[in-house]
Amino acid sequence: MVQTSQTKLQPHTDDSSSRYPWLTGERQAQLRAILLGLALFVGLVVWVWHSFGVAEPEPSRFVRKLRIVGIMTWLYALLQIVDMRFWHSRFAERRRISMGIPERVIAWLFGQMLACFGIVYFAFTEDPRWFVAGVAMLLVTFGVFPVSRDE
Repeated sequence: MVQTSQTKLQPHTDDSSSRYPWLTGERQAQLRAILLGLALFVGLVVWVWHSFGVAEPEPSRFVRKLRIVGIMTWLYALLQIVDMRFWHSRFAERRRISMGIPERVIAWLFGQMLACFGIVYFAFTEDPRWFVAGVAMLLVTFGVFPVSRDE
């Protein structure tokens, strides 16, 4: 009888406690607060920068390209978040296992990515809508992927 060396992925197993023992539920709550605070602080810095009138908005050709990058960023992040929440594809499972951090932290980082793109867009265009949408999506990931207090 021939034995195969393939290991079957176990859905929703959380091996982060053995790989990152310091990443407890309390620390995850602190990490969540840091992610939100960082996004809001940098957004405030950009807003203050624009209120001084130091920078002029970029030309429209650059803004069009930046919007295309933004749409691709949003599509990628939303697909990954939906995948982690509902579909649990093998790609999401492999990413979670290889990173070794809880799925909720990965989802928060995708939300942070959207807020960071919003900051970049706001910095170049003086248009805060992408930033506000990114922060809103970050807050949505906090609600959809809550901190587990039993860890």
